[in-house]
Amino acid sequence: MNNTFRLWEYTGVDSIYDVGIFVKELTKYIKIQTTNNLEVILDMYPEGYSLHHNGVWNIIEAVCEACDVHTASITLVIGDMTADYPCNVIIHQPRWLMEASAEFVDFEEDFSKVAERKFLHFIGRATWDRVGVNKFLREKYADQSWVTMGPTKHRQRVIDDTFHGLTNQRFNPDQLVDMMEYTLNPPRNFLVESSREDYITFPNNVLPLRHMYTNTFVEIVHETDIHDNNFFITEKTIRPILFKKPFITMCGKNFMKNLRTLGFKTFDDWFDERYDEGNARQRYDSVLRRIIKIGKMSYKELSAWNLEMQDTVEHNFNHLLTRGWLEHLDKFDVQFWHDGKGQLL
Repeated sequence: MNNTFRLWEYTGVDSIYDVGIFVKELTKYIKIQTTNNLEVILDMYPEGYSLHHNGVWNIIEAVCEACDVHTASITLVIGDMTADYPCNVIIHQPRWLMEASAEFVDFEEDFSKVAERKFLHFIGRATWDRVGVNKFLREKYADQSWVTMGPTKHRQRVIDDTFHGLTNQRFNPDQLVDMMEYTLNPPRNFLVESSREDYITFPNNVLPLRHMYTNTFVEIVHETDIHDNNFFITEKTIRPILFKKPFITMCGKNFMKNLRTLGFKTFDDWFDERYDEGNARQRYDSVLRRIIKIGKMSYKELSAWNLEMQDTVEHNFNHLLTRGWLEHLDKFDVQFWHDGKGQLL
């Protein structure tokens, strides 16, 4: 008998794959658990995106009520270090930090100054904010950027989620049409499409990108979930740290502040990280303004910034690989989660 319900299999960041199947399977699981006097455990490992935003939590509450189970009695396992739900919450270990520090324990990377490009924007799944930044960089700074985006032509759920995101963020009709056209027909990728799988799975999606990182000034990082008060780290944040590069984030509110709580250093002295405090649309607009500022700077000026940042990026590299961040996990009440068979995940 499986003692946990693998919640992440039923939901994406912005939507639920099939509401009917989800409700049916969750109801079945809760009834089996309660009939056998077993704990109800909803397991999101290894993911950590918001269940408030995608509507999953509302369904969980409704199913619990229908099964005469109080939500306060259930356990939710999730990777969002700032998770807030009216139940027993287990914040699981940060999988990608754990794996990166193990996989790259002997990794060496030389510090490098700006060489070829100013911006790196490497994304897979389309979202409204990723499409907006990607399109902006291609149109304004194509010769100063390495810009990649995964194909979406046959991914209807991703297309729908992107459209709803653009609508909710109140882009005007002309912008919405342009950004949806870009979503459906993005320009040629810098990556070879036939090898795209190598760039999706971790850690295979790290080393093949080394040349881009080595020869670029800054990366614009979009984490899995950009909605307010979500702190969930994946390989998207790890890559610039591993390659000793500064980064600007389009992530959850206070993402950079939370990184500092984990002992990492960020780049407020150069990029003015007040953007970290705003709502999603405010952060998006602020990120574009910072891109414009960097775009106006000469490579000589950016190389000088690089040298000023060296201590920061070297600290982050060492902090990642020596697992210095482990000492700070208790600030987020992180627990090392075991599955229903007692196996450490």
